[in-house]
Amino acid sequence: MSFFKELLSIKAFRENKAELNVGKQRVVHGEAVAAHLASEQALLSFQDYAQQHERSLYADLCKRIVKLRAIEEVQLEVVFLRDQEQSHHKTVASAELEKQAQEQRLADLRRVHKDATKAKEKFVELAQVYADEKSKEFERKEDAELEEVAELRRDRTEWDESHEEVA
Repeated sequence: MSFFKELLSIKAFRENKAELNVGKQRVVHGEAVAAHLASEQALLSFQDYAQQHERSLYADLCKRIVKLRAIEEVQLEVVFLRDQEQSHHKTVASAELEKQAQEQRLADLRRVHKDATKAKEKFVELAQVYADEKSKEFERKEDAELEEVAELRRDRTEWDESHEEVA
C-alpha cells in the first residue's frame, strides 16, 4: 500500500506544482495586461500632446512673419512628433503581442493543471478500487477462517456426541 501512497504523493505534488505555475502565470499575465493598457494610454496621451503642440507651432507661425528656416524647423518638429507616435504604436503592438503570448501560456498552464488534477483523481479512484478489493479479499479470508472454525466445532461436537453414545 505504501507504493500507492508514494504514487499519490507524486500525483499530488505534480498537481500542486501545476497550480503554483498557474498562479504565477496569472500574475505575469496581469502585468502584461497592465503594460498593454499603460502603453495604449501613453499613446493616447502622446497623440493629444502632439496634436496640441503641432497646432501651437503652426499657430505661432501664423501670428508673425517668418523666414523659410522657421517653417522648415516646424516641419522637422512635426516629423519628429510623427516618429515618436510611430514609436508609441510599435510599443502598443509589442505589448499586445506579449499580452497574447502570456494569455496563451496561461491557457497552456491551465490545461496542464487540469490534466494533473484529472490524473490525480483517476489515481485516487484506482487506489480506492484497489483498497476496496483488498478489503473484500481480507473479509473473504476472515469469513473462510470463521467458516473453517465453525466446521471444526461442528465436527468436534459430532465426534464428542458419537463417542458419548459409545460409552
